[in-house]
Amino acid sequence: MTIAEKKKIFNRWGYGLFIHYGLYSVYGLGEWLMFLERRNPEEYYRDALPGFRPEKGCARQWVELAVRGGMKYAVLTTRHHEGYFIGEEILHEFSDACREHGLGVGFYYSVADWSDPDYRGGPVSRESWERFVSGTHRRIRELMTGYGKIDYLFYDGCPPPETWRLRELHREIRSLQPEMLVSRCGEDTDLKSCEGHADGDPSGIWESCYSLQRSCWGYCKDSPIDKTPCQVAEMLSSNRHNGGNLLLNIGPRGDGSVPEDQRSLIETVGKWVKVNQEALFDIEPHPFQYHDREITTACGNVAYLRLIRIQGPERRICGIGNRILKITYLDTGEVIPFRQNGDVVTVRGLVEKTPEGMPRFLRIELDGAPFGIRNPMNPDCSIKTTGE
Repeated sequence: MTIAEKKKIFNRWGYGLFIHYGLYSVYGLGEWLMFLERRNPEEYYRDALPGFRPEKGCARQWVELAVRGGMKYAVLTTRHHEGYFIGEEILHEFSDACREHGLGVGFYYSVADWSDPDYRGGPVSRESWERFVSGTHRRIRELMTGYGKIDYLFYDGCPPPETWRLRELHREIRSLQPEMLVSRCGEDTDLKSCEGHADGDPSGIWESCYSLQRSCWGYCKDSPIDKTPCQVAEMLSSNRHNGGNLLLNIGPRGDGSVPEDQRSLIETVGKWVKVNQEALFDIEPHPFQYHDREITTACGNVAYLRLIRIQGPERRICGIGNRILKITYLDTGEVIPFRQNGDVVTVRGLVEKTPEGMPRFLRIELDGAPFGIRNPMNPDCSIKTTGE
């Protein structure tokens, strides 16, 4: 399989689970605790290690949660900036479970390491920096050779590429994992991963990663989730409309258990995903070239429109150039009467949300491949003018 083919597969996956797990999970104060509170690394490790007792099977439970959530890939932090490597047993359990359930396998790796004096000293000292770079290459090679096929390497905390011989490393690891996609290392990347926003890449593949907790990615005992199932569903469908994926993060506790509010939200969204998967996976984004000004996706001659802006008994949908054959609710199959006059379609009595408060899609059967009609109130900028 070529990288171009793998990119198409990644885009079809659409929805993934991000797992931040490390020594910071024991403290329950977020993954940046060591840095923000300037804690001595030796004391930080000494105080946390006795409480870092991942229960056997916890990584498999994370993967099974992703499956119930309707997700197609998962990314696990092998180590964060605190420098602690979570261990071979967890990584084997995670990667094996992903493959058993048909999920793409993703590893997160932080090049930064606050606990390493060689890293903290920076490139100023050539000898100590070379120790850091050589150790980084060795650990990443181990990740690429010890856990089977890896689909996605998600970097973080990367110094400038030339300072840690990124190209040299990638020549080696891409030969070890020729189908693997790479993000967030400054160069030689295959996709854009946006942290906490959806400013994607219109010319390529991309994802947005968001945490369920307001102030952190790792477990934070005093920070409950700040998103509703409806908001997550809307984030996912908006990203799919714009051609991107959603990578949604959880922060397990020190024993590997997932807080109930995070687990419940993912399962609730998963039920919605199961009903609406036709509009979310293996689709084409913005099939009407954004002329419709709606949240839409398509597969073949069928378009899917997420209901928004219902402010009265009648709703107009504009910008669809095709003749519409049939409109139904995607979740129930109920047929919706409509009138079409050119690119203006009028429907009445739409219900925007399910009884559970989740978004609904219209399933719109068309007479051919979708195409959009420009709003005449917008100038047509496609015609180039010439002048002397």
